[in-house]
Amino acid sequence: MKKLILCTAATLAIMATAAFSDEPTGLNVPIGDASRADQEYVWISNASNLPLFVERVYPGLDAAKKALNVKVRISGPSSVDLAAFITTVDAECTKNPAGVIVVGGWDDALAAEVDKCIDKKVPTIVTDGDLPTSKRLTYLGTNWYNLGYKHGEYQCRYHEEAGLKAGEVGTISYLAAGNFILARQGLKDALAKNCPDVKVVADEESGTNVEQVAANTAAIIQGHPNLTAMVGFDSEAGPGIVRAVAESGKQGKIIITSNEAGRDFMNSIKDGTVKMINMEKYETMDFFGVFYLYAFHNDLVRNLGMDHWLQNPLPAVGDSGLIFVTSENVDTILEATKGAQ
Repeated sequence: MKKLILCTAATLAIMATAAFSDEPTGLNVPIGDASRADQEYVWISNASNLPLFVERVYPGLDAAKKALNVKVRISGPSSVDLAAFITTVDAECTKNPAGVIVVGGWDDALAAEVDKCIDKKVPTIVTDGDLPTSKRLTYLGTNWYNLGYKHGEYQCRYHEEAGLKAGEVGTISYLAAGNFILARQGLKDALAKNCPDVKVVADEESGTNVEQVAANTAAIIQGHPNLTAMVGFDSEAGPGIVRAVAESGKQGKIIITSNEAGRDFMNSIKDGTVKMINMEKYETMDFFGVFYLYAFHNDLVRNLGMDHWLQNPLPAVGDSGLIFVTSENVDTILEATKGAQ
């Protein structure tokens, strides 16, 4: 019996060693080596040439391309076309690239397409709006609940500075997308905690279209004559809100906080139209998004020596952070970014 036990233990030890002894296969090649120059990583989004993406996302992707010495390609419909977006994700993954970044904040239906990519063993991550029900390797991007919560804190501050003990707030965003649902909840939680008499009274659709935002904001203003604030959560919301507020003649009476809409939109803070603009760290999320895919595709790190497809070595979630632009720092930010136009 003792010999049997020893033999069994030895066998298990050999099996364990065999299972965990494999080291990452990619460490014998330096990062940026010419042998990996043909690897192609694809970033896919709706409205893929949105000015905000061109201004902020593209530089992050380009930086990763240069740092890692790989190919990085931009794909996806130039308009907001979910069907075309889904078709593009499927088509790109069929080409078996080294990795794919899917901008997930447009619609939760994208989760199924991410799953198809993973099932084809195409490394796929999600940025700028998580798809938590998908098989994505990681989400790297904005913490949308925190974004909304920060808007709530700023709204409480600005209501207090205006001498308003109570208030009515309207919001503009994609109503069905998970990231914006989180943002709206964060806003409401912050208001409830910090200024409970300031309440959200209306949530309207954005559609990433300035005209639609302006029309929907006008409807909120008309339906709520005591409206004190508007919050825009996507890149087209801010300009549309500003237009509608100006057309209503209520500039200075409605407190506006908004997601970013390009560098020029920051001038709306200088003229007092908008009180706060949040900026996502797109360069961060997209540079490291490509780097994450590069690390996974080239097998640079393993957990317990196990194959990276068996035990995903990438962080499950990464918060890329936020920048808040107010009257206190807008001049500094505009000066620091004037070469980025």
